[in-house]
Amino acid sequence: MSDLRALFEMPLFATLSPEQRQWLAGNVSEFELAKGDVLLHEGQHPAGHYVLVEGELLTWKRVGSQQVFDDRRPAPVSIAEASLLAGIPVPLTFTAGSHCRVVLLPEATFRTLLMDCEPFSKMIFRSMFARINAYDTFILAREKLAALGTLAAGLAHELNNPAAAVARAAHHARETVGTLGETVRIFMDSAVPADVMGELDAWVARRVSTAGTATQEPLRQNEAEDRLGDWLSERGIARPWLVAPCLAAAGIAPDDLAALAGRLSPVQFSAAIRWLAVTLELGFLADEAWRGAGRISEIVKAMKAYSYMDQAPLQEVDIHEGIEDTLMIMRYKLKHGITVTRDYDRTLPRLAVYGSELNQVWTNIVDNAADAMEGRGDLTIRTCRDGDSVVVEITDSGPGIPLEIRPRLFEPFFTTKPLGKGSGLGLDIAYRIIVNRHNGAINVESQPGETTFRVRLPLVLQGAAGVPL
Repeated sequence: MSDLRALFEMPLFATLSPEQRQWLAGNVSEFELAKGDVLLHEGQHPAGHYVLVEGELLTWKRVGSQQVFDDRRPAPVSIAEASLLAGIPVPLTFTAGSHCRVVLLPEATFRTLLMDCEPFSKMIFRSMFARINAYDTFILAREKLAALGTLAAGLAHELNNPAAAVARAAHHARETVGTLGETVRIFMDSAVPADVMGELDAWVARRVSTAGTATQEPLRQNEAEDRLGDWLSERGIARPWLVAPCLAAAGIAPDDLAALAGRLSPVQFSAAIRWLAVTLELGFLADEAWRGAGRISEIVKAMKAYSYMDQAPLQEVDIHEGIEDTLMIMRYKLKHGITVTRDYDRTLPRLAVYGSELNQVWTNIVDNAADAMEGRGDLTIRTCRDGDSVVVEITDSGPGIPLEIRPRLFEPFFTTKPLGKGSGLGLDIAYRIIVNRHNGAINVESQPGETTFRVRLPLVLQGAAGVPL
C-alpha cells in the first residue's frame, strides 16, 4: 500500500481516528489509470466506493447514439457513492483525463465506515444531497432547453408557410409588374374607350371590396376557369389559360364579359382582358403578401407575449391571453385534426402570476393532450371562478389515463411515452410551477374519452410568510 496521506487529507476522511485510519488502510485497494482509460461505464454497477486522489476524471453521458461530454472532476473527489448505496448502475461514464490514482473502498468496507463513523456518514449524505440537487437542476434546465427546441421547431414550421407565401408573392409580383408595363402600352395603343376603362376599374374595385372573403370550392373554381377559358378562346384571346384563373377568382364569368366583347374590336377586347387579368393578379399577390406578413406578425406577437419578454417575472395578466398565446404557439400540433373549444369566463380578474412559467404549464398539458389524442380529437378549455381561486380545466377526448398510473403522473421522470418521445418531466415541472411557485393545486380526472387536468390558482398570490406579493 502506497502513501494514503492524500486520502486522509480529504474532508471526507479527515475526522477518522488513528485506529480507523489504520483499519481503513488495510481494507482498501489502490490502482492507477492512464489517460483515456475507463473507470466506470454508464450502466455499470460499481464494485465499491471510488476516491480519486490524483489526476482528473471526465464524465460522459449517452444521448441517443452519441456520447456527450458532461463534466470534469479533478482530485480529490469521491465517486459512485450514491449508486452504491441505492444499488443502481452509475448514470455516467468516467474516463481518465490524465494520469490518475484511485483508491477503492470495497462495499463492505464502505458500509462499515458509514455505520461506525458518524462524521463520515454525514459528509457522504451531504455530498450526495448536493450532487442530486445539482443533477436535478441540470436535468430541469435540459428539459426546458429540449422544450424550447421543440417549440422553436414548431415556430419555424409555422413561420415557414407565411414567409414562403410572402417570398412567392414578391417574386411573382416582380414578374407581373413587367408584364403590366407591356400590357398598358398595348392597352393605350388599342385606344380602348374611356367608358370601358371605367367599367374595368369597377371590376378591379369590386375585387378589392370582396378581398378576404371565402373563395369557392376548388372543383367549382376549376369548372369556372374552364368555362371562361373556352369562352375567351372562342373570341380569339391568345393563351386564355393564363388569364382565365385571375378573372374567375375575381368572380368574373362569360356573361359579365359578353357585353364588353360586343362593344370592342378583337384587338381592343384582347388588350382590355389582358390589362384586367394582370391588374387583378397584382391585387391577388398583394393580398397574399399582406396575409403572410400579418400571420408572421401574429406569431411573433404571440411568442413575445408567451415569453413575457422585457417584463418583470411577476406581473398582472389576463389568464386567457396566456392560454391563447400558448394555443397560437402550439398551433402546429393542433391544426391537423384537433378541434379547440373555448369556454372562458371573461369576468375573471387579472392575476399576479409568473406569466412565462404559467405558460409552460399550459404548454405541457396541451402537448400531452395532443399526444394522447394522436393528433385528432376535441380539446376543451374552460375557466371559471371558485371562491378565492381561478380554475382552468383542459379536457381532451383521448383514451384516458389508466387508474394505476394516475398517482404517479406528477412524479419526476415518470412517463408512458416511448424512449425518445418524453423525459417524464413535463407534468413534474407543471406541478412545481403551480404548487410551489403559485401556491395553487393541480389534479387530473380521467375516463375513456375524457381526461381533465384541473389547475387552481389563488386570486391573490401569497409570499412565503403569507404576505400578498
